[in-house]
Amino acid sequence: TKAFSKMTTGITGGLVPAYAALAANIFAITAAFGALRRAAAFEQLEAGLIRVGNAAGANLPFVAQNLREITNNAISAKSSMEAVAIATSAGFDASQLEELTRVASGASKALGRDMEDALNRLVRGTAKLEPEILDELGIMVRLDDATEAYAATIGKTASQLTRFERQQAFMNAIISEGETKFGDITDAIDPNAYDKLA
Repeated sequence: TKAFSKMTTGITGGLVPAYAALAANIFAITAAFGALRRAAAFEQLEAGLIRVGNAAGANLPFVAQNLREITNNAISAKSSMEAVAIATSAGFDASQLEELTRVASGASKALGRDMEDALNRLVRGTAKLEPEILDELGIMVRLDDATEAYAATIGKTASQLTRFERQQAFMNAIISEGETKFGDITDAIDPNAYDKLA
């Protein structure tokens, strides 16, 4: 905006000062619109989370706050609420989501990855039953192996498992491998100070 303002004083007459003034105003309006839009989306997310939590008998904003505490505030309120919303719609309970968050925190620190991206990958990959999303975090769980092992523990075959049971099998295997690989790192290393600042 300052650069556009200087253009209006440096060149007199003609189209350039008028363009500079117009560009400065459009830039300011666009920035304000973007900020208002993001704020409204956050408020909508929070209201939706409260409503879904009330219907499910759970305090989902509290769960989102717990996720932030697990990561030592290295994720934003918006990211934690999005993770809770996705996990809740996929049928995860709060303790499972907290365990996934611990794995994400450890993977993020061990691999130098963005904490929000790591959490997003774990939650979405687990919900969608897509191991490829998790490969970049060093978690190499194969869905077939996880479902066969889980099915054996509950007296079924892998083909008899429901989608929810397959998801639980996949999540259990992810948490187990993540804890094995990154469990010690989660508490031993502080998160990136710039992630917390952001």
